Amino acid sequence: MILVLLSLVVVCPRLGSAQSAAAAVVPAEISADLGTCSALMTVTGSDSKPIYGAKVTTRIQYGFLGVKKLDLEAYTGADGKLGITNLPEVLKKPMYIYISKDDKQGVEEFNPNVRCHATFDVRLKSGLSRY
Repeated sequence: MILVLLSLVVVCPRLGSAQSAAAAVVPAEISADLGTCSALMTVTGSDSKPIYGAKVTTRIQYGFLGVKKLDLEAYTGADGKLGITNLPEVLKKPMYIYISKDDKQGVEEFNPNVRCHATFDVRLKSGLSRY
């Protein structure tokens, strides 16, 4: 009986720390599986608060003459972040990343030839043309 009580005293503090570690927010992420480059997007509104559920889309053209195409689509997490990982190291043309939420939109240009591991702070604005 005493052994059971002592084991509960030892285990209970560890359970509390495990729960707080599990509560840490992991950024949303999508993988292209084409290389080692990455782009981390932090999406905020005009009030500088993170935007949850912003749609992020892009098209990657790769391979000989860019004939292969990969379309990616994902949504930002509660912290307004989304990571796009395993992007190709070399592209013939820069890749454009489109971000939208309701009537607000933004566009970022990603060129892995210049900066392989890029970070973008995107502030969505109303009324921008998507293309």
